[in-house]
Amino acid sequence: MKTLKSIEDIWLSAMKASATTLSALVGKNISVSNVERRSIEKIGMEVLGKSYIVISSGISEISKLFFLIEDRDALAIATFMMGEENLITEFNEISLSAISEAFSQMISAMALSLSEIIGKKIQIESPQVLQLDDNVREMIFKDGFIGFKYRFSLEGTDTALYQIVEKETEEKFKSILSVETTNNKKEEINESKISVVEDTTTTVQPVTFQPLSPSKEKEEKVGNLDLLKDVPIQVSVELGRTKILIKDLLALSSGSIIELDKLAGEPVDILVNGKLIAKGEVVVIDENFGVRITEILSPEKRLEEEQ
Repeated sequence: MKTLKSIEDIWLSAMKASATTLSALVGKNISVSNVERRSIEKIGMEVLGKSYIVISSGISEISKLFFLIEDRDALAIATFMMGEENLITEFNEISLSAISEAFSQMISAMALSLSEIIGKKIQIESPQVLQLDDNVREMIFKDGFIGFKYRFSLEGTDTALYQIVEKETEEKFKSILSVETTNNKKEEINESKISVVEDTTTTVQPVTFQPLSPSKEKEEKVGNLDLLKDVPIQVSVELGRTKILIKDLLALSSGSIIELDKLAGEPVDILVNGKLIAKGEVVVIDENFGVRITEILSPEKRLEEEQ
C-alpha cells in the first residue's frame, strides 16, 4: 500500500478510489486529483452566489460527510448514470435518484479504501441529495467542520468538488499516520542493520542439513485437511446474469421481465463462495427446487468461464 504522509493523502487516496469506481460504473473518464485544505469559511465564500447540490452522508467511526458540487456537474453525473446521450437539464425524482446512487457507490469505495488504512470494516450512511439553501448552509458552514477542495474531472472537463468533514476526524487520522511513521522508521533501522551485517561479514561456514522425511510431512498435510471439514461454505446456483441501465432499473415494477444471458435449457452455474465449480440442471423434489450436477469443471475450464 502507498505510504500516506498527511491527512490530505488519506482523503485523496480514498477519493481516487471512489472516482475510479464511478468511472467504471458509467463507462466515462472520471478522475480526482489535487486536494487542497480549505477552512469552512473560505468554502462558504467560494460557493456564494452559485448553484450547488449537497450530498449528505457519513462513514461510521470516521466522520459525517458533505459533498458540494455545482448543479451542471451533478446533472452531468446523472446523465452518465442514466445512459442518456443528451445532457439532462433539470432535477427531478429520477435524476436525483441517479445522483444519489452515484455518490452511494463513490462513498462505498471511499469506505473500503479507508477500512484498509485503519484495519477495520466500516459502514456508510445512505446519501441524501439537497439543494444548497440557507437551511443547509446553517447545517454545514459552522465550527466543528473542515473542508477539502479537489480537482474533479468529468470526461476531460475540470471542475471543483468540495468535501466537508468533522474536525475530530483529524485526530483519528493523526494516530494512524503516527503508527505508519513509526513502522517506516523501524523498517529503515532493520534495513540499516542488514547492510551493516553484510559489510562486516568476512567468513562463510558450510551448513550441514539433517535428512528430510517426506512421508511424515504428507501425513501432517492429511491431518490438517481434517480440520477444515466442519467449515461451512456458501453454495449458490445462478440461473443467469444481465446488465441494465439505471433508468431501466428505476422503471421496473411488479410483473416486469428481465431477460438473462442464458438460453432456455442451458445448464445453470453452481458456485461455491462465489467461485464457479460445476454445471447442473434444475429439478423439483417434493415441491422444493434442487439442482442435479451434470459436470464438475476442471481448474482450466473454471479459469476460462471466469474470464
